[in-house]
Amino acid sequence: MRSRRNTTRHRRSRGQALVEFTMIIPIFLTVFFSIVEFSFLFTSYLSVGFASHDAVQLAASYGNTNGADAAILQRITNDIMTPANAAKIKTVDIFWVDTSTPNAAPKAEEIYTYTGVSTAFTLPDRTTIIYLPFANPATTDNYPYTQRCNINNPTTATCPAGHGTVDTIGVKITYQYTWITPFPALIGGSGNGPLITQINIMRLEPVL
Repeated sequence: MRSRRNTTRHRRSRGQALVEFTMIIPIFLTVFFSIVEFSFLFTSYLSVGFASHDAVQLAASYGNTNGADAAILQRITNDIMTPANAAKIKTVDIFWVDTSTPNAAPKAEEIYTYTGVSTAFTLPDRTTIIYLPFANPATTDNYPYTQRCNINNPTTATCPAGHGTVDTIGVKITYQYTWITPFPALIGGSGNGPLITQINIMRLEPVL
């Protein structure tokens, strides 16, 4: 009888452990995948932020040089590294902002949309043709390189109308993050991940 009681107790113990394991494993997986997913998301956020900062430095350096935007787009495409993916870029906005007005809207901007279809661009050296998967801005956009003022003394040199001083240029990258792990399904979610938007601004490097 003692042996039967021990056997019954052992079976109950195994059954209880199985039930407890079944209850705990979803929680464990949710926590595990949330940590992994957050790591991917945070790394992508840093990658997009670095690309925006690197691009605005290049934009400030090139100023009104022909082909400046091609170099900016190329730099952004090269800077977006794994686990981020340059194909997830939605738009790149190169804009002119008035820093004297807090939270001012862009005064003019060029918006490039990622299409995945190669488009011909000319780099600043005017000799190299590269192919970038961005569509040229619509005709309504109004901040091409020719309209960027990087003249140190506009009173003695030509600057576009309405530009009274050296421009402050900005680069805004909008990036669509997509889930990498099964984390959304574990919490009942679906669809794309969050949009990542990174903006950096810098004064154009002036020339005499």
